[in-house]
Amino acid sequence: MDAGTEITPNLLQAMVHSGSYLSGAFIDNKIVGAAFAFPATNVGLHLHSHMTAVLPEFRDKGVGYALKIDQWNWAKRNNYPNLSWTFDPLVRRNAKLNIVKLGVDISAYYPNFYGAMPDALNAGDESDRFMVSWRTDIDAPKARELITHSKPDDILIEIPEDIVALRSKNQSESMKWRRQVRDQFLTAFEKNGKVIGFSASNEYVVRI
Repeated sequence: MDAGTEITPNLLQAMVHSGSYLSGAFIDNKIVGAAFAFPATNVGLHLHSHMTAVLPEFRDKGVGYALKIDQWNWAKRNNYPNLSWTFDPLVRRNAKLNIVKLGVDISAYYPNFYGAMPDALNAGDESDRFMVSWRTDIDAPKARELITHSKPDDILIEIPEDIVALRSKNQSESMKWRRQVRDQFLTAFEKNGKVIGFSASNEYVVRI
């Protein structure tokens, strides 16, 4: 695990004993992913998912999706009306998982939410994050289709193909993307814009 992202076993034990959520995904008796969430009370009682992680060699195989669906079902059974968590707006894989496959709503954009993060994925960047809301007062999560035809007044916000690879090769270029996307979202949200989906051209679609 990268330095700066650890959650110690004794803290996990205390939080799970006190009502938090913890799950693992296993393949051939090997743990390949895990998810951790705790009760939160800002903007009403809900479950906040702090971390969902999958080993690199098992990504894009549905493991992260399965972990989130299990978390949604646990939250529903335990009478949480919704879940929240953060993700980096520039990571395309996460954008598609969250907005398209899981059908979450974007509730806020926070510049540099966690401050400096020294782990390998985030070092040298600023930790801008979306906050998402995922409701449980429905029978099952509803996926979204990729948007192929936007409306003329929609705001389309492009993100790079692979921000992690770009960051490792050219930090100044990755920071240009960071600030460009940040400015576009903050401006759109000031106008009460809402993220309604993700396009087939790998853009966020924001509708005013």
